[in-house]
Amino acid sequence: MEHYPEHRPRPMRSMPDGSDRHRFLAALRASGLSVEQLWLRYFGLGGEAGKVEIEAYLSGLLPLPPLQHDLLAHAINERLDELAPPRAPYSTDLPPSAATDGCAPSAARPDGTHPDRHRPTPRTDPGHATDHDDGDRNDGAGSDRDGSSG
Repeated sequence: MEHYPEHRPRPMRSMPDGSDRHRFLAALRASGLSVEQLWLRYFGLGGEAGKVEIEAYLSGLLPLPPLQHDLLAHAINERLDELAPPRAPYSTDLPPSAATDGCAPSAARPDGTHPDRHRPTPRTDPGHATDHDDGDRNDGAGSDRDGSSG
């Protein structure tokens, strides 16, 4: 019985071309990663190509297997995610008071009032009359003008 060397299928090597290559390189530029930084991130994800091979691939001189290309793309995309601008929060991301009031937290005044609401009636201590206190005002104690509660 003859022994033939075990043949493993070699992964197909490819290089993006045209608009795919342009988009790949544009994403790399937007990431701000140097080749060294890209290679370190790629290697950390399990990439197998050396730094020189990555440089050659980026220059269009050497193809890489699709998995290695995808690991490079993933390293770039992770960096782009880190750089993403802040996103507008949804109402579920806001503190409960801001989500139910309809006012942004910064719209509140230091005294707790909001610009679109009436100012609270000044508090007075019992027995301390003010010049605007006419005795008719509902002080929130539970009685109406006619003296009944309710």
